[in-house]
Amino acid sequence: KRVFLEGRRIEGKNLIIFILKNDYDFNRLGIIVKKETGKAVVRNKTKRRLKETSRLLNKKLLPGYDIIVLAKNNIRESSYFEICHDLENLFYKGRLFL
Repeated sequence: KRVFLEGRRIEGKNLIIFILKNDYDFNRLGIIVKKETGKAVVRNKTKRRLKETSRLLNKKLLPGYDIIVLAKNNIRESSYFEICHDLENLFYKGRLFL
């Protein structure tokens, strides 16, 4: 909740991320996919894609941030490549890369 209230909000085509500095030497990630996105199968597929993308990008990110990734409803029409590209651009806009 603190990340939503105090953190920076960066919006992309398919995703919105909220970023807040934490006191740890590692990043914490939360993924939110709303029910309006689709049935459970679609939501779970979206979560799996976002988890894998963030896992691959985590090695390049600065440590010590709380990050919440909120999927927009139009993400169900997006390919895995588009999701990866969008998340990478949002992390770049948020100045999270090393």
